[in-house]
Amino acid sequence: MRIGLAGVGRFGQLHAAVLAQLPGVHLAAIADISAERRNQVADRHGVPKRTATAEELFTDPDLDAFVVVTPDEQHGSQGLRAVATGKPVFIEKPLAASSEEARQLQQAAATSGSLLQTGLILRYELQHGLLHEEVAAGHFGELVSMRVKRNCSAAWFEGVADRAHTVFETLIHDIDLLLWFSGAQATRVMAMERRFGNHLSPEGCFALIQFASGCVGIAETSWFVPGQAPANVFTNSWQGTIDAELAVVGTRQSAQLRLLDGPLQIWGDGRQRCPDVLLWPERQGRVLGALQAELADFVATARSGSPSATASLGQAIEGLRIAEAIVESSRTGQAVTLDHC
Repeated sequence: MRIGLAGVGRFGQLHAAVLAQLPGVHLAAIADISAERRNQVADRHGVPKRTATAEELFTDPDLDAFVVVTPDEQHGSQGLRAVATGKPVFIEKPLAASSEEARQLQQAAATSGSLLQTGLILRYELQHGLLHEEVAAGHFGELVSMRVKRNCSAAWFEGVADRAHTVFETLIHDIDLLLWFSGAQATRVMAMERRFGNHLSPEGCFALIQFASGCVGIAETSWFVPGQAPANVFTNSWQGTIDAELAVVGTRQSAQLRLLDGPLQIWGDGRQRCPDVLLWPERQGRVLGALQAELADFVATARSGSPSATASLGQAIEGLRIAEAIVESSRTGQAVTLDHC
């Protein structure tokens, strides 16, 4: 399978490394606005075709599928061009800038026959997967509440402050976890935010989400993790901390999962390091973990022509509706009711 990759920023470079090593996959083309960046990544992985724009990629008749890892605000327009080809398309989270744009993508893919999949990486992480199986098997009884947290390095905020709202940049992962674990639609959202400047994005956002099942979701995200905190992200282009947590309370069992509580901790003269061994660990030039599993799943679905059994396009769109409700509630100070047909 010959795949074209659009976007090789810090996360796109990890996608390139995975695609270059997947069996039966040939990373055949790369598109990125930065000539230096696209040539560096293409040289590293022996990619023959290099273009400046994603649009050039989508018109290449020799490519069998596309992976889009461009800035969030470009996903909708680029996604529409990609699915119009009728070929399989993977779009990193968020699927689009709005739920309406995402529904347009879904409809366009259905019309052209394109298999459309979006990035829901935590569904492929082993610990989250095992916990989801426990919940799905009924071992927790009725879900009472779920609490999610995703606090990130303060140093990263400048790069996203005026490009994407915090809810769409970070909390979208955790909204998906709430949908995946609860198996229910959200009915009501109440949210607040903290701002310390005039940026598009708030530095902190906090929400209560009521689900149709009765389960209550509590969500928190912010950009205040100090530089001295233990680091669990350190790639060639990306260093810092993701302090993430999931707590599930049921009538019969409860569980807690913390990303920073990994078994491997390295102490030295600098900051403590807690190497990631689950999401996209790098070892001996290979990128492993959940990102590898996610892209392998996309390749398998592209070959079979059947939608992924793990990554739900419908729940990805529902997640965007919840994100929009969080932003609206934060703006107005009022609860937002979500209607469902």
